Amino acid sequence: MANTQLLRIVFAAIGSFVLFAALIFIPFAPAPVAAIGLSFGVAQAVMVSALAIIMTAIILSPPLAIVFAITFLVPTVVLVRQALLSRQAESSDYIFFPLQQLILLALGMTAIGTILLFLITGGANGLPMSFANALQQSPEVRTALVQVYGISTDEEMLWIASIMLVSGFASWPLLLLGNLQIAQAILLRMKRNLRPQEDYDRLQLPRGLIVPLVMCMGGAALLPGWPAILSAALAAMILAAYFLLGLVIIHAISRHWNGRSLLLVTLYFLIFVMAWVIIPVSLMGLLDTRFDFRKLNHRPDKPSNLEGDQE
Repeated sequence: MANTQLLRIVFAAIGSFVLFAALIFIPFAPAPVAAIGLSFGVAQAVMVSALAIIMTAIILSPPLAIVFAITFLVPTVVLVRQALLSRQAESSDYIFFPLQQLILLALGMTAIGTILLFLITGGANGLPMSFANALQQSPEVRTALVQVYGISTDEEMLWIASIMLVSGFASWPLLLLGNLQIAQAILLRMKRNLRPQEDYDRLQLPRGLIVPLVMCMGGAALLPGWPAILSAALAAMILAAYFLLGLVIIHAISRHWNGRSLLLVTLYFLIFVMAWVIIPVSLMGLLDTRFDFRKLNHRPDKPSNLEGDQE
């Protein structure tokens, strides 16, 4: 292995650890792993992950290293491996693992992880109650929640804890896929990407995905206690995939609009400051299987008016 590549692996591991240790930048901790993997290969991504885990275990604590590995590093390596899978077509071009399947893989991994966390870490009272008790035992967090939300009862604390759990699990697949996209975009500019640019305009999700969504929403409405929160978390995760599809649709149909850049900047700003904006975007992705919004704004190329051109 070349010394330059080894240095990049070490720096990427340090960067991933620093992002994880600096709490505010935790969502971007998998990006260095994804960048090395999509630039050099799966083996190098594994090396970055292993070094980041070792540094986290030594400098912070072994339990945090395990959490880091389970929540970010191992899923990112799996996604990188699948993203780099390819086969040669008859035209001698290489066909890579479909983006749709990568999204479903991220959903599957995070759904399994969510179910296991609810079953293993919840105890007799269930994960939402255990999380609410942990919030109650932290004076700083409890004071902040009281000041912001005016919480005064245990029931309200349990409700806030449940909302935080559902939001956190719903953002899990988005963070994994988002870091892959960030890494891919950077590598494309540097021309070091092993996987070619995706045609996002053609992205679709299988119609059958609505079946588990309806089942999970039904469980959230009908089941008692923590199983209802688990069902709500799984439903929110599936809606997160439709949220990504909604963003793709907005990018596609706005391609010929005047002021498109301002529109997109405003949309992303609203998503960050007002969470409810996610709902209509997700609904657009959900309804796309029925209405195919991208065809509604289809604009065929206009014929040229130059002499000799055919209309």
